[in-house]
Amino acid sequence: MAGVWTHLEVLRRALKMDSVRETGRQYPVSCCLLLGLASLTVLLNRYLHILMMFWSLLAGAMAFYCMLGPESLLPNFIFTVKQRNKRREPGLFPLGHSCTVCGKVKCRRHRTALLLENFQPWLDLKVRSKVDALVAEVFKLVLEKFVYPWYRDITQDEGCLDEVRMIFRFFASVLIRRAQKVDVPAVFMDRVMKTVMKHIEIMANARVKVGNGESLEKAALEEYGSDLHVALQSRKDELLYLRKLTEMLFPFLLPPKATDCRSLALLLREVMAGSVVLPTMDFMADPDTVNLMVLIFVDQTPPEEATEAPSPLVPFLHRYADASARKPSVLKLELKDIREQQDLLFRFINFLKQEGAVHVLQFCLAAEEFNDKILSPELSDSELQRLHGEVVHIYHTYCLDESFDKIRFDSFITEDIRSIAEGPYSDVVKLQTMRCLFEAYEHVLSLLEKVFTPMFCH
Repeated sequence: MAGVWTHLEVLRRALKMDSVRETGRQYPVSCCLLLGLASLTVLLNRYLHILMMFWSLLAGAMAFYCMLGPESLLPNFIFTVKQRNKRREPGLFPLGHSCTVCGKVKCRRHRTALLLENFQPWLDLKVRSKVDALVAEVFKLVLEKFVYPWYRDITQDEGCLDEVRMIFRFFASVLIRRAQKVDVPAVFMDRVMKTVMKHIEIMANARVKVGNGESLEKAALEEYGSDLHVALQSRKDELLYLRKLTEMLFPFLLPPKATDCRSLALLLREVMAGSVVLPTMDFMADPDTVNLMVLIFVDQTPPEEATEAPSPLVPFLHRYADASARKPSVLKLELKDIREQQDLLFRFINFLKQEGAVHVLQFCLAAEEFNDKILSPELSDSELQRLHGEVVHIYHTYCLDESFDKIRFDSFITEDIRSIAEGPYSDVVKLQTMRCLFEAYEHVLSLLEKVFTPMFCH
């Protein structure tokens, strides 16, 4: 049976049935019309002279399309149609657009929100351990000073604060990745210098107009006139402006669907605007800070040589946002809890279907069932053949690039599974000691627990 299944799979790949099926999905109307016209031609062959008019019309439409196509190999005798070069906005993160599930660069099956960089921007982002500790300390101080005093009066559960920590990590990771794409000299020369020169000009004019006993600051504000920024009207206006600005930045700096919870969005807005951004702006606007930054910028003295070795690279804010070391929360579900309750499992499966990722759960279940069978101490010849057929099915369904249910695994996992699938059925017992299938199972389980389960709970 396994041999027949293998030959059918080879025949299916030789006929490129996947490409035909994908073409039917992409162009259903055109394929139906073409199939219907071909069927009528076969069934009503006595009226071939009438059907030839429709075939001629179809051939003319295709020829006309090819003649007007800008990338066609046929000569264009009418006029040249040039497509406008659409301005492509840079991606949110500089790592590309690989899908979380299948790993393809331009995935059309899974949702945009499941792109790896859009959901976990801290992946492959490493910083020095000292820098990581300092950033984590800043976020800890923010929580200790502005959240814990009133939060501990309500509950001791850390579930909500774990979500806040994760959002802080997401926010900081996005800022780092966006900062890596900024052309600092261009920004400084095009924007900062113009603003500085305008401010110097206004201060010079105000100094000329100011008399004895008058305030230079008041004269400068009057010199600005209608160009005075709204945030400089008063401290209250400045805080309101920062709140609005923070809300506008939420879609670009926070995880998808994070702002759907109004209470969480308000909490983040108040913490970020009043406790992070406002003190930072006060520090940056301090004259001593400005003078120090100017001195650092114009100073040509080489920096002192480091006396200590650089600290090792660590994943950005991994220890800070890791919730596994804390007590389990009653405010969020775990994957094992979902699988134990039939109603939750049914809703979770429907959720995965909507996300186009139900095959991730199917692989997890198939791997668990296979591991239970392969660990049996005594396997008969028929059982080995059946298990080998399951390995072939797993390889063709979840490992091949042309498969619609492909899941991205490490290369060694795919190669080890391929060697077993394409080898004799007796080699299937090697999976008892090989770690490829266990690594694949751990990868998929982590994907379900860290990506899809939080999305399902939200």
